[in-house]
Amino acid sequence: MEQHKKIQNVDWLTFMSLSVMWGFSFFFIKKGLLFFEPIQVAALRMSIAFLALIPLILLHFKKMRIPMAKWKFIPLLGLFGNLIPAILFCTAETRIDSGLTGIMNATTPLFALLIGSYFFRVQLTRNKIIGVIVGFVGALIIVSSKQKSLSEINFYILMPLLATVCYGINANIFKAKFQQENPIIIALLQYTFIAPFAIGYLYYTHAFQHIIASPAPAWDSIKYLLILGIFGTAYAQVLFNILTQRTSALFATMTTYIIPFVSILVGLMDKENIMPLHVAGLLIILIGVYLGSRD
Repeated sequence: MEQHKKIQNVDWLTFMSLSVMWGFSFFFIKKGLLFFEPIQVAALRMSIAFLALIPLILLHFKKMRIPMAKWKFIPLLGLFGNLIPAILFCTAETRIDSGLTGIMNATTPLFALLIGSYFFRVQLTRNKIIGVIVGFVGALIIVSSKQKSLSEINFYILMPLLATVCYGINANIFKAKFQQENPIIIALLQYTFIAPFAIGYLYYTHAFQHIIASPAPAWDSIKYLLILGIFGTAYAQVLFNILTQRTSALFATMTTYIIPFVSILVGLMDKENIMPLHVAGLLIILIGVYLGSRD
């Protein structure tokens, strides 16, 4: 059981910074897609994050040791916590608005609860069951708003949900297998694992040649991906881990409540079509998250 720790001003500043950075991330993805293909955007995000973390990797190199039996779980953290969700979010934003993608991201705690219950023997209390049900009602409202008919399902609106399933798997693996490890070291190992695949994909798809051939339009996208990779991915992950250590996992994951509203505001400023039904669905999801987080 987590100890209650006093929340200090620096913790609140970190909390709000993370909420804003992650809320803007869906907008940055959209800007990246103006020049690059979806998987290239995801690969660039991961590659930039890895390059940004190299100073920390060098600083902690001698400390980057974990028990041999746990090494096999590092690729799973990299895949489910970083690479697969990045690909799904980028692909989804080719057909749905960034603000709506941010709204769907709010279902992460609900899937963390469900996956923890079914695969990691985490007990589901009555409040958690009610929270999951309420949250999925909200998600269903949003998903249904993008369906033309039962025979023409918009699979792109389902991709953010699949991404949050991956986040739920990642959270439970981390909690079950790395509770005693330094979370910053684990984050560094995650990006170290996925970076070669991301950079290799960019090379294979001639992304670097396209950048050289069209530097001006490429830079219009890259400048947003640099912000996304450095601040919204690499150092956001480090800040999140530090915040979890300084406070509690519950407090840190409360960013879930703020991120969708930031993404909605950014989407509206960019003239996206956010319907009242989407906001209603978000509020229902957040009510479900609140109920599910109560002991």
